[in-house]
Amino acid sequence: MAHPDLDRLFGALWEFAEKLLSEQGEFYPFGSTMNLSGEVTYTAAYDGDEYPASQTLIDLLSDIYRRQVSLKEIRAAGICYDVRITPSGIQDITDAFCMSLEHLSWEAMNVYVPYKMLESGEIEYGEVFATPRKPQFFAKAE
Repeated sequence: MAHPDLDRLFGALWEFAEKLLSEQGEFYPFGSTMNLSGEVTYTAAYDGDEYPASQTLIDLLSDIYRRQVSLKEIRAAGICYDVRITPSGIQDITDAFCMSLEHLSWEAMNVYVPYKMLESGEIEYGEVFATPRKPQFFAKAE
C-alpha cells in the first residue's frame, strides 16, 4: 500500500477479521479509524436489528466516518466486510473479506483477502489484491 497509515489499518482490520472468522466462522461489517495522533481504534455500527443487512452497517459506518472527517478527528478509516469474488486468473467464486481503506490524502482502495474455510476449521488464505476506489469518507468537495 502507498501510505503507512493505510498499512496499519489494513493490519488491524485483517487481524480482527481473522479472529472473528476463526472463532465464529463469519462476521458483520466493522471498521477501524486512525485519529490525528496515529491511534487506531475499532468501530462497530448497530441499527437495532438483531440480523442487520451488511449494506446498512456499511452505510452507518460510512456516515460516522464522514462526520469524523468533517470534524477533523481522523486521518484514515477503513471498513471490513465479507464478499464473494472471482479473483483474476481463477474461475471459481470464492469468499473474501474486503477492506475499503481511505486516507485524508485522498488515497483510497479496496483490498481483498480471499479465504477458504477448511473442514478442519482452519482458514486458508489466497493471494491478497487491491483495486482503486473513489473516496467516500474523505471525498473532495465537488
